[in-house]
Amino acid sequence: MRKFILASVILFLLPACSAREAVRRPADVPRIEVVYCRLAPSNEFLDVRVRIHGTVKFDPDPSSTYLIDEGTGEKYYIMLLQRIGRLAETRNPEETAAHSIMFRNIERKLKPGARVTLVADGLRQEHVVVGK
Repeated sequence: MRKFILASVILFLLPACSAREAVRRPADVPRIEVVYCRLAPSNEFLDVRVRIHGTVKFDPDPSSTYLIDEGTGEKYYIMLLQRIGRLAETRNPEETAAHSIMFRNIERKLKPGARVTLVADGLRQEHVVVGK
């Protein structure tokens, strides 16, 4: 009888110890990863470098790409650079492509150490710390 109970308990516990597909994040779900967010030397601009996982092409819409200052709720919108466009892309064969996005720091309100949320075409990365 004890062997039967022990075998039953093991059979019921075995599925609980195995990896569940529902818990794992599918590889094809788009997500954004902020590599860094730092102020340019004059503190007039923010340079944000991001990697996009799970999507082939990333071309953010200017109206849906912005930073939110978590302290004040103020939004900072993407800049259109004349020679580069909305974003610059750098590629390394071993890694996912990194995109640089520039935002204007209006009246230099954002300071190093501030926390911001990046929103880009519906993708969000919260609690990003602004560096120097």
